[in-house]
Amino acid sequence: MASAAPLHAEQNSPFVISAGDISTYLGGTMRDDVLTRDLDSDSRGDPRRASGTGAKGPLAPGAQVWHNFALSAGRPAFFRAAKGARVLTEDGTTLLDLYGGSGTIILGHGNQAQIDAVRAVLDSGATVSLRHPLEPRLAGRVVDLCPEAEYAAFFKTGSEAVHAAITACIRATGRRKVLTTTYHGWLLPLGYLKPENRSAANRTSARETTGNASGIDVVDLDWQSPNLVEEVRAAAQGAACILVTPNALTPGAPIVRAVVRAARDAGALVVFDEVKAGFRYAYPNVTAVWDLRPDLRVLSKAMGNGFPIAALAGGELLASEATFSLFSTYASEFVSMAAASACLDELAGGGYDAFARASTALYEGLREIGPRYGVAVRGIPTFFRLELPGTVQPDVLCRALYDRGVLYHPLDEVLASAAYGSAEVEQALAAFTGAFDETILG
Repeated sequence: MASAAPLHAEQNSPFVISAGDISTYLGGTMRDDVLTRDLDSDSRGDPRRASGTGAKGPLAPGAQVWHNFALSAGRPAFFRAAKGARVLTEDGTTLLDLYGGSGTIILGHGNQAQIDAVRAVLDSGATVSLRHPLEPRLAGRVVDLCPEAEYAAFFKTGSEAVHAAITACIRATGRRKVLTTTYHGWLLPLGYLKPENRSAANRTSARETTGNASGIDVVDLDWQSPNLVEEVRAAAQGAACILVTPNALTPGAPIVRAVVRAARDAGALVVFDEVKAGFRYAYPNVTAVWDLRPDLRVLSKAMGNGFPIAALAGGELLASEATFSLFSTYASEFVSMAAASACLDELAGGGYDAFARASTALYEGLREIGPRYGVAVRGIPTFFRLELPGTVQPDVLCRALYDRGVLYHPLDEVLASAAYGSAEVEQALAAFTGAFDETILG
């Protein structure tokens, strides 16, 4: 493996992230200095200064900042190829991928069934003025996977699909308040990337304006609050919907059921945001764990295994143009639909089981290793993240893992794929052990 630059863990750098920021990020907020820091003050994480020839272009420094901010100068930020569980960087370094394209990769990179499916339709175009027969067929498959659904609509990103769900709920109820439980995308009216909305003090008073509905009140709830159900009961009065997301901090099913019941008692609709958790947290979705049916459900990321696609599924709410209509240029782009169809085939044919085995092995291994270093594993075997002691900076750990051949994001889940076998699991656990030795004990 190609060597990388030595570690430089400047504790006072504006790029250092505290362990406490993990729960803050999960709560949909982030310190202002993390997201608005001056990239010119330090080369770490700045894609303009990352090594590799691909960095020599006018890429906006804020674009995809989550992919770049944790790597020190000298760590390649651009890749040459990806296959299975591994990524090859521009300088020839091979990395075991535990970031999974921000959660999109569940089968592994370059899945052959998807490649074959995409090649089969490429000669037909990509986005055409009419719809491809793949679209209603894929919609039928999504509906079959979601017990509450009668209809499905497609988008290119999870943020876009969540935005459509909110719009449908506002139109259906005539209400202009939305309850959130974590990060639900960067589009307004959620506005999590606006500095004034990132502090905890402002979490229950954010007001934004969107082109579809102006003056939307966003009430951001804390999944960890001991009074969560009572807070939902009060906040749901006059609310159009509540967005519910399974993640590593989600309370148990009984509390989630009580939250949903409280929201519905107040007349709010329920949207399950499974953009990242769908097909990972449980197969095929979180209903298998919570035994709850939402009014609307959003799926994305793992559904495409790297190809851009999102689905909004629901019942009569999606049947009337009075409450639901959309104009999305690339909604009917069918190359990604072919890839998603192949992905669903692979997941149903053993792909999910392979992913679950790998993720569970990592989960159990990290739970065994972690206590020696004060590292906690939060979540469930198929959807978990690490909680580090306050003495270690997550971005320093990220770089230590990189130097041991593992690509990992300090503010995200540990995202394995079905391409992981026992060798990959062993390599990952050995890398974590070495990185913990260096950054926590060293």
